[in-house]
Amino acid sequence: MSSDFLRKMRHGSIEKRNPDPLYAEQVRLLYENAPLAYTVTLINGAILGYIQLAFIPIAVVLAWYGCLLFVTAFRVLVTWRYGRVKRSADEARFWNIVYSIGAAVAGIVWGAAGWVLFPLDSIAHQVFVAFVLAGMAAGGVSVLAPRMEACLAFLLPALLPLAIQYLTLRTPLQTAMGVMTLIFLAAMSFSAWNFHRVIRTSLHLRFDKQELEAEVTRRQRAEERLFQEKDRLQTTVSSIGEGVALIDADGRIEYINPAAEQLFGQRCEHVLHRPPNEMFECFDDQGERIATALEDSLHSATPQRKQYVLYGKDKAKYVVEELATPLLDRLGKLVGAVSVFRDVTEAQKFTEQLIHAADHDVLTGLPNRNLLTDRTKQAIARAHRKHESFALLFVDLDQFKAVNDTMGHACGDALLIDVAKRLTDCVRAEDMVARLGGDEFVVLLDGPTHRRHVEAVANKILHTLREPFQLGAGSATISGSVGCSLYPHDGRDVDSLLGRADAAMYRAKQMGRNQKA
Repeated sequence: MSSDFLRKMRHGSIEKRNPDPLYAEQVRLLYENAPLAYTVTLINGAILGYIQLAFIPIAVVLAWYGCLLFVTAFRVLVTWRYGRVKRSADEARFWNIVYSIGAAVAGIVWGAAGWVLFPLDSIAHQVFVAFVLAGMAAGGVSVLAPRMEACLAFLLPALLPLAIQYLTLRTPLQTAMGVMTLIFLAAMSFSAWNFHRVIRTSLHLRFDKQELEAEVTRRQRAEERLFQEKDRLQTTVSSIGEGVALIDADGRIEYINPAAEQLFGQRCEHVLHRPPNEMFECFDDQGERIATALEDSLHSATPQRKQYVLYGKDKAKYVVEELATPLLDRLGKLVGAVSVFRDVTEAQKFTEQLIHAADHDVLTGLPNRNLLTDRTKQAIARAHRKHESFALLFVDLDQFKAVNDTMGHACGDALLIDVAKRLTDCVRAEDMVARLGGDEFVVLLDGPTHRRHVEAVANKILHTLREPFQLGAGSATISGSVGCSLYPHDGRDVDSLLGRADAAMYRAKQMGRNQKA
């Protein structure tokens, strides 16, 4: 533990806390006043020891003064180290603790003088001890007042032993001296608190002035940056390819650029000095009329981003992304807002197509294996939670290869599309039909499902697949083989359920096709 303390002394830091400049300045005042206090300490200690030699053995006096020298030397070392290291407000707490410890130990040494240097047979020398300790306490108040904990750490151990010594002698005079010492201790503590408050107030005023000057500088720089940004904006708006609109502090349009004119179907001269909600009809995904980000930015004085549906003069539907920013004048007053509009209709359509393609079969539009897996996992979780069952039906087309080979791939694709539609018509809206690839389909019968319901759906599928398919100028007739698996009887995970349904489908084929198993 001592090595860790010395390491912190060498580096002048401890675990970082929230920096407090006022706290750090109070600690700095402690160390700034320390050298004079140490000098007075040694001088007063020498005088006290010399005077008390008349009644106190020299060995006792030298031992006490040696302790005083040792403690003062340690405090001098700490003060010297404090002045050498690079300090920050983060480290002030550590240095305050070290100083307070030193003050407390010094107070203990001076308090010990009230016992070891206190002659019982000389009232005059007793009074002299009390006089020196009172002087040290009064001087300590002026030095230690920047931090009350350091002040009390010195005052209490310095004066309490003297008061206790007087009170234990039980003579009227000495009892009175003990009481007066306690009163003096209380008075010094109160004076230290008042002095501490004066110092804090003075420091607050100084820091407030510095913060005010810094704020003035920041505002001047912000104003300069605003002018620069305004110049850039004026240059950019004249050539930007995206829509730009500007409103004043009253929320009325001051300017829209040519790109915005084209997007909104409004000429700039027709919209000037009119509120945006009269000119731009914006709707959210639910079809509710909403305000533009331009209006929200003006009302909140913060940047706003929105995406909404806009209907132009030609009634065409556009998806618009808008980014609005409030505008401030040189004094920081809100004077309006500027907004950039971007037509993201095609980009959103393309994104939706990509998302759809990732989870759906390109040919039939049915969910693919990825989406089937996700929906089956959800069905498993729901069925497990509610103690229900659901089913998977694995459907494989019979004679599909013959149709593909004899009538061509185009007719084969048309047949698969028609099969997808027929399978979808066989199930409920909450169920799912997915295509795994080739001529393999899977039907997820979601929700509470019994075997008789599964058999009914399987029979319906077999029946609808037997009906002829019209493929261009010709027609084709196929059949299907259906394999069923039921959660949780046939499996408790996706792979197990699909595997059991696939195996059942092959058993149906072996039974002569157009069968279920």
